[in-house]
Amino acid sequence: MLETQGLPPYPPARNVWEFPPPPVQKRWKWIAVAAMVLGLVVAVVLVSVLVELDRKDAPGLIEDGTLVSIVDRECELMRSTVESMPLSGSATRQARTIGDQNEAVEGMLERIRARGGAAIAADRPTEEWLADWQTILDARSRFAADLVTGGAEDFELPLDADGDPVYLRMNDVWLGATVCEVPAALLSPYPDQAPSDI
Repeated sequence: MLETQGLPPYPPARNVWEFPPPPVQKRWKWIAVAAMVLGLVVAVVLVSVLVELDRKDAPGLIEDGTLVSIVDRECELMRSTVESMPLSGSATRQARTIGDQNEAVEGMLERIRARGGAAIAADRPTEEWLADWQTILDARSRFAADLVTGGAEDFELPLDADGDPVYLRMNDVWLGATVCEVPAALLSPYPDQAPSDI
């Protein structure tokens, strides 16, 4: 039998297990205060940077809400018009259809420029995007002329400075959205010839 004389009763009173908090040296208090102040400063700087970046124009994206809305509406009209005019018939008739499709695109560009106003100048890539449309139209016009004279072979897509088809960067300015992708009918006049095959 265990000797229990002189020992406190089991379990011991609660306050036996409670210990006073360890003493905190003043230098740790200052370090904690400094860390909190530093964290607050970093948070303020990050918020300021994010606000400034939001104000600045991203160099490769068309992001002005009003401009995107205008482009979306005008592009949908152009797309439905172009897709309602497939190429068929003689070379002369096909060339005429290409001209009609080009006119639908030109009308879209004119309306975007007229309604976009200052937003176009403020959103940097918009002018380049509009110029790329003109590059495609010029290439299509040359192809139509070659059709009439009998010198046309395959439609060659215009390329950018890196050697990539220009329509790729045109489609990439929308921040993941498909606001105004270049219709396939403008990239390959014939439905059985996909842009990737050119």
